[in-house]
Amino acid sequence: MFNFTRFAATSVVGGLSAMVLKKQDVLNSLTLHAADNKEPCYVGDVIKKRVGFPQPTACCKPLRFKDFIVSYDSKNRIPNWVYEHLQYDKLFKDDPCDRRIKVERTQCASNEDKERPKFTPDCRIHGYHRADAKDYCETEYEMGLMAQPENYPYDAESFCECFTMTNIVPQVPGFNCGAWFDLECYIREKLVRENKGVYVCSGPLFLPIVEDDKTIKQFDVLGDGEVSVPTHFFKVIVIETNDGQLELESYMMPNTAPDEGEEIKLEDFLTPLCQIEHHSGLIFFPEKKCFSSNNRRRGARLHAL
Repeated sequence: MFNFTRFAATSVVGGLSAMVLKKQDVLNSLTLHAADNKEPCYVGDVIKKRVGFPQPTACCKPLRFKDFIVSYDSKNRIPNWVYEHLQYDKLFKDDPCDRRIKVERTQCASNEDKERPKFTPDCRIHGYHRADAKDYCETEYEMGLMAQPENYPYDAESFCECFTMTNIVPQVPGFNCGAWFDLECYIREKLVRENKGVYVCSGPLFLPIVEDDKTIKQFDVLGDGEVSVPTHFFKVIVIETNDGQLELESYMMPNTAPDEGEEIKLEDFLTPLCQIEHHSGLIFFPEKKCFSSNNRRRGARLHAL
């Protein structure tokens, strides 16, 4: 006699078993498929592990000196920028009188009259990319200092560190006795004297020119070290007033000598910060500080800070 109940139960159990087996087959298939098609490692991880990435030989971190700091450009063999913090209490601690005349005589004296330390290479920089004083020999250019020793009359170590080659840039003869020198004196003799502190960032620029309807970058290169000669220089100045406010001035000047008898006005070199950032590849205040500005030509960048 046909047992319908037993048949039904057996069919259900068999069906469930088939479903379980089928589901397991699918899972096994997915597992095998995933194993066969494993996502490859990121190529950057493979390269880094096996051979490593090329690295700039200059310190990735800025180079520390006692009273200033330098970001070095190992390709051009000059600083990207040099940052100083100048304070009245330090600069004029033992010299309350006006020092401008004394500084002028030192700055513009002949080489024979200068009693200055020797220029020294910076051993923190790889030899392939290290500038040397001999690169300037038999060239028309002078060795310009971004951090000026006149800013550190109170400390012999800081004074001498200014003559380290990572602080040096090629300058056209006479450049440092023109508007650039006036700007340095203005910072030292007015801004530092009248405020709590002054932050000064100085550096080179390479601006393009238009020649035969083409925009090109063109500059000289000096010596075996291949030291690049900037076309312009900048100073970005943040003034901390006595009541704690921050004010900003920014300047850009061509690496040229002033014409004889030329009247120099510093305000003619005031430059919008955004223009200096564009040419330098730098963003000076990425954390968006709040400034007022003495630079009437800075433009819209002021409102973005």
